Amino acid sequence: MTNHSSKDSNYVISVEFLDGSGTRKAEGTAALNNFAPDQTAEEKAIGLSKAPDGLKCKITNVERYASM
Repeated sequence: MTNHSSKDSNYVISVEFLDGSGTRKAEGTAALNNFAPDQTAEEKAIGLSKAPDGLKCKITNVERYASM
C-alpha cells in the first residue's frame, strides 16, 4: 500500500480470504498508523482464525484518517 495523500495518515484495511472457487473462508483487518506521504508498506491482516494456506487475499475496504 502507498499513502497517496499529502499528509501523514492512518489506514484501516479490511480483507477477505477466498478459496479457488471464490468462496470466502476468512476475513481480517490491518492497520497502518502515522503513514507518511508517498510511504509504501506491507502489513499482515489479523482475524479471529488462521487463514489456510493457498487462499487469495482481496481488499474489501480501505478507510483513511488524518493523523493528529
